[in-house]
Amino acid sequence: MRRIDALNQMHVVTNQIAKSLEELNPSMDDNELNQLEGINHMINRREETIKLLDLAMKNEGDQWSEDEKHLLEQLSSLEEIIQPKLSELYAAFSDQMRRFQQSKSATSKYKSGQAYSDGAFFDQRK
Repeated sequence: MRRIDALNQMHVVTNQIAKSLEELNPSMDDNELNQLEGINHMINRREETIKLLDLAMKNEGDQWSEDEKHLLEQLSSLEEIIQPKLSELYAAFSDQMRRFQQSKSATSKYKSGQAYSDGAFFDQRK
């Protein structure tokens, strides 16, 4: 694959990621699983494209044409938009996992006969 083709492909995938991130809700509970899987798939495609670009750069060198420089500038701008949104998504996912672990722990304590609710302790063992 030529370098310009890899850059064009990367630009398309990066645009798709940016648009998909715009459609996500800040709360993980409000997002559908297929939306999140779609973003993950696009990120994987982008990673593959970066590998192709790296290969093309080894074959063609690092002298960029004007078209390539323009694409690189656009990619840089898109990256500035994507990174904060991905960080927010990661934080929301981490928060959801934390809540899941707390719920799992509380369920485990309840099943063993010990439950805490609003600061009150209930012992249900006989």
